Formats: sequence, C-alpha cells, structure tokens
Amino acid sequence: MTAYMPWVWLIVFLIMVGLEMATAEFVSLWFAISAIPTIIIAAIFPNNVWLQVLVFFGVGFILLLATRPIAIKYFRKNIISTNVDSYIGKTAIVIKEISDSNRGLVTFENKEWTAISSDTILVGEKVRILAIEGNKFIVTKIEN
Repeated sequence: MTAYMPWVWLIVFLIMVGLEMATAEFVSLWFAISAIPTIIIAAIFPNNVWLQVLVFFGVGFILLLATRPIAIKYFRKNIISTNVDSYIGKTAIVIKEISDSNRGLVTFENKEWTAISSDTILVGEKVRILAIEGNKFIVTKIEN
C-alpha cells in the first residue's frame, strides 16, 4: 500500500502547482514546494505516512509564513492608485445637508459628489474626505 506514496505526493505537487497557476495567490505554491521533500521522505520511509504528512504541512506552513509577505510585496508592485485616491484627507464644502440617515452633496474641485457621514452636517460647512466608496465620499465635519 505505501509503496506508491511517492506517486501520491507527486500528484499532490501537480495539483498544488495547478491551483497556484489558477489563483496566483501565493498559497498553493508553498505547499507545492513542500511536496518535494515529502516525495523524498516517502521514497526513504514509505511506511511512515504520518512523517510524510508532518513534513508536507510543516514545510508548507513554514514557507508560507516566512516568505509569502515578501513574495506579495515583490510581485504586486503594479497596483496603481487612481487620481480619486488623492482626494482623501482634502476638504470639501456641503451643498446639500448630510445626516446619518440621508446622503448629501458636497462640492469638491468644482464637481458635485454624493457624501455620507455619521454626523449631521449643514449646508456651507466644510468637511474632510475620509474615504471613497464607489462614487460617494465618506466625510466628517471639520470643527472650526
């Protein structure tokens, strides 16, 4: 029964490589790599399935925890901020009252934006843009 374990781990390796190619989330990759020493362990100790499973998950989790953040930082450099992201932290003026139950309108750089807030903010008051969700600003009142 256990003589075919290296083949089982080779299949696990191929499945993990396939999953990584399909998702590119840098999770399956580390378990694909951990299948390699597991294949070697299975060839040396074919009857010790628990050792094989321990090596597979142990090496996989160690690789995942140690190198995934570095790999993500290296490979995901192409995230581009849009111009709208630069609006966060800037000031806008309320042109339609905002309350926690009603959306209002603000003017920012000569354009009108829908705005929401947990505060009640009257027309003419200044607000700070905290975040942008879809096509609306999340704002807070600026105290004078």
